[in-house]
Amino acid sequence: MGHVLIAYRNNFDAALVSGGAWSAELPLANLADRQPSLVARSADTDPASTQFTIDFGAPEPVSFLALLRHNLTQNGRWRITFARDAAFQTVVHDSGVVDIWPSIQPFGQGLWGEFRWGGRLSTEEAATYGIGAYQVISTPVITRYGRIELIDPQNPDGHLQAGRLVVGPAWRPAINLQYGWSVEQVDTSRRVRSRGGQTYVDMQPKYRRLRFTIEDLRRDEMFGNAYEIERLKGTGGDLFVMIDPEDITHRHRHSVYGILQDTTPIANPVFERYSKSFIVEELL
Repeated sequence: MGHVLIAYRNNFDAALVSGGAWSAELPLANLADRQPSLVARSADTDPASTQFTIDFGAPEPVSFLALLRHNLTQNGRWRITFARDAAFQTVVHDSGVVDIWPSIQPFGQGLWGEFRWGGRLSTEEAATYGIGAYQVISTPVITRYGRIELIDPQNPDGHLQAGRLVVGPAWRPAINLQYGWSVEQVDTSRRVRSRGGQTYVDMQPKYRRLRFTIEDLRRDEMFGNAYEIERLKGTGGDLFVMIDPEDITHRHRHSVYGILQDTTPIANPVFERYSKSFIVEELL
């Protein structure tokens, strides 16, 4: 199991973006809005229209990128490039053109007779997840410029879109989260039973709630990261948590983009060791 990944500093929010052809009503700037339901949408599906360049304004650390709630199909691909110069002559990371949807179905877990091409989610099931695409850069880079190319020219929607972009450094604690972490579906639908015994339900969107605890960290790491998360984000700022970046099969299930449900104390239970618990509620 890989160590939990927490991304709470998003370099994209203060960056300048350019390139491609994007809707005036749903511009690229929407990718900086914390609500992923507000999307950025391309004018068409031509690859020349569905790419853009990011200028962070100064060299910044980057080790993680997430494109949330996109509509690319199972044939969709993407490429992420980071460079130190605007001409992309000094490239520090190039993902190459890769599938944007991972293969996620464990062997033998499908129903009898069920076939999923490449083990990928169906489009209908992906929509219920608000599917996201992720890239974890094992060796962090310092970069000022980035380019994202989205490639899905046959997309039946006639455009490509996404709801949020997270790009920046990520904290992966030296000691992983404790066993006992949990993820749950929170359903706020209201149910009423009539006098005749029938049940009527006012259906509401479900969201996920993630709970986990990090223990036994040294002071510098705990205060340099966990303390800063709460100081910077409080209960209103957004962050991204991926329980296990190495679990390609299930990480779309236990990766949550959201906000802290509440503030919690940093505790010092034993000499020179610190702990803290987190509760993250998904943003829709």
